Amino acid sequence: MNAREWSSRIAELAHCEHSALADLLRAVGEFDAEAVYRQLGFSSLFDYLHREIGLSRGSAYYRQVGARMVRRFPELEVPIRDGRLCITTVSELAKVMTEENRAEVLPMFFGCSRQEAKQLVARLRPMEEVPRRTVVTEVPLIAPMEAAPAVVQPVGRDRTRPDRGLPVTVQARTVVEPMTATETRIHITVSPEFVALLKKAKAGQSHVQPNATDEDVLRAALELLVEKQEKRKASVPAKVKREVRARDGGKCQWPLASGGICGSEVRLEIDHVQPRGKGGPSTPDNCRILCKVHNLEAARAAYGDEHMDRFTKVVPTAGEPCPVYCADGVVSARRAIRPRRITTATVATSPASCRARSPGPAGGLPATPSRLPKVAPAQAHAKVMGAIPTNDAAANGPRRTRVADSA
Repeated sequence: MNAREWSSRIAELAHCEHSALADLLRAVGEFDAEAVYRQLGFSSLFDYLHREIGLSRGSAYYRQVGARMVRRFPELEVPIRDGRLCITTVSELAKVMTEENRAEVLPMFFGCSRQEAKQLVARLRPMEEVPRRTVVTEVPLIAPMEAAPAVVQPVGRDRTRPDRGLPVTVQARTVVEPMTATETRIHITVSPEFVALLKKAKAGQSHVQPNATDEDVLRAALELLVEKQEKRKASVPAKVKREVRARDGGKCQWPLASGGICGSEVRLEIDHVQPRGKGGPSTPDNCRILCKVHNLEAARAAYGDEHMDRFTKVVPTAGEPCPVYCADGVVSARRAIRPRRITTATVATSPASCRARSPGPAGGLPATPSRLPKVAPAQAHAKVMGAIPTNDAAANGPRRTRVADSA
C-alpha cells in the first residue's frame, strides 16, 4: 500500500474505534441504570469493569464516568462517535457540565486534550483556595542493584513481570496542574543542587526584590536565558528571525499531504527554502520555521540521504548485559551503553601519546606500559583511542578521526 492507502486504512480504523467507544459507553450506561452487575455478585459498576471485564483501574474509572455522562446527556454520543471528544476529556467535562450550561459548555471541549480540558475546568470552576507555598519533598534513594550474572536476555521481554528482563528507568516528568484561569501549580522533580541554586539566587535577588517568590526568581532567570538564546550568533540575522517567527506564529510550517501544516511548537529551527549551501539568501521570503524532524527531511530532499547520513548516523550497540572484567578477575555484568552519535574530533598524534599497556595476568589489569608496534603515529593513536582514521593521506601531524562520544 502507498502512503495514501495507509492513511485511509488508519482513518477507517480510527472511526471504528470511536464508534465502538460510543456504543460501549451507551451499553454500559444502560447496564448501570438497571444495576445488572448486582445480579452477577458485584457491588459496583467499577468493580465489575475492573474484575470481570479486565479493564485497568484507570480505564474502568474513565468508562464509568463516560457511561453515566452519556446516559445523563445523550448529546455527548455524537461528538464521541466522530472523535471530537475523547474518554479523558469527558471525565473533565463531567466536573463542570450541568443541565443549565450544557449547550454552552459542551462545544468548548471539542478537540481538547486532557491538559487543555483541565485548563477549561480551572477557568469555569476555579479553586476557592489556591495553595501558594513551595513544598520540597525529599525522594528516598534507591539502593543500587547488585551485579546480575552475565546472561544475555531480551530487553523488556515481559512488561507485566518486573522480574523478567532488565529494569526500565522511568524519566521523571513535570506535572502542570491548572488551579484557576490565571494560576497554575507545577510539580517537578529536581536535584539537590537545583534546590541549593534556587536558594542562592533567591538570596541574591533579595537585595533588589526583598519579597521575591520562587516564581519571581525563576521567571527572571528564564527571561535572561531566552534573551541569551535570541542573541545567539547564526547565519540568519536576528531581525529576520523575529520577522519569520512573527509571520509563522512560532509553529512548524511543513505542509501536510491532507492540507494544513505540521504546527509543532517544539525544537523549532530556521530553514532556508532554497538551501543556503546552494546560494539561498537569509531573507524573510526565503526562510521559514520548521521543527527539527522536518528540517532534516527538507535537508534530505535537497542534498540526498547518502550525504545527510554522514551527520545523523548512530553507533549500533547491544541492548543486553555485557561482561566487564574487573581488576580481581571477577566477571560482573553491566548494561550496554546507550546508542551514541558519531562526531568528528581532532586528536594529537605525538609519540608520547601513543602508549599502551602490555597484557597482564589473565583476568587482571595490565602490568607495565610499553610502546605500540612501529606504525605511523596517527594510526597508533587511532588504535589506542578506538578511532577510525578518515584520511590516509598524511602520516604525521593532527588527524581528523571519527571518535565515539564517551557519554
